[in-house]
Amino acid sequence: MKITIAILCSKDHLIKRCLASIPSNVPIIVMLNNPDNYVEKAARQDKRVTVYRHDEPNLGLLRQLAAEYCKTEGILYVDSDCILMPYTVKYVENELNSYEAVSVPMRYGYNSMAAKIVSECRKFTTPDEMLFIPAAFRISIQDKIGGYLYDKRLTWGEDSDQRIRMRNAKIPFGISKGCVLHKSLTIKEDAKSAYRLGKGTYIQVKYGVTKPRSLLRDMSIAKELQMARSCASKQGILAGLYHLLVWRVVYKYGYWKEIINANRNRNHRKGL
Repeated sequence: MKITIAILCSKDHLIKRCLASIPSNVPIIVMLNNPDNYVEKAARQDKRVTVYRHDEPNLGLLRQLAAEYCKTEGILYVDSDCILMPYTVKYVENELNSYEAVSVPMRYGYNSMAAKIVSECRKFTTPDEMLFIPAAFRISIQDKIGGYLYDKRLTWGEDSDQRIRMRNAKIPFGISKGCVLHKSLTIKEDAKSAYRLGKGTYIQVKYGVTKPRSLLRDMSIAKELQMARSCASKQGILAGLYHLLVWRVVYKYGYWKEIINANRNRNHRKGL
């Protein structure tokens, strides 16, 4: 099955590296979102790329628009700070003949001890079995899961919603033999990502995609230690400690901060 690579990009200058990793015969859609001049020039200079620009900061909208613009039977979403490893496109094209969706494993590069800890922890927080980005789909799967791949309301937290809809429709997905390599992340960069994931979870709750988190459960030290031990047993003690002391703390902060802000705004409107 032929696929199109879909990339969202704003100001990430690593997009050139990403584009260079894609085989020459593969069509590419780049969704530009408030790009700087470097990014826009890089995308438009590549003759394989069809460029669309939508400046609303909404990941769900941008990913769904890419699906609507796609002219091949399949689509593979890749982030602009990643590169495709050799043969990944061929693997995915073949796998989409058997599955309607495919999770593509992502591994994180590292250039320091701190980045290696982040890399190991990421294998626990974003496992291959969760169908996060990078992921590939048959375009036709939309007809079985509500008529869309990505929920346009989900400005963040958009890349797990279809997994829920697929599960409800009893549609399995495969795990690719291919691989995507993400750039090395500092602890600060990974913590920022964890914060956004927490924010995305709130947005999913807001629109009824997932159930609200429990404050008592989030305050449970026993639960956090259990998760940290699980992470440590799979990825090493340093990754487990990082998950306990940084990743989970920032993720929950992102979620509960949005809850507090929403309640404050709601009370303010009532006061008016």
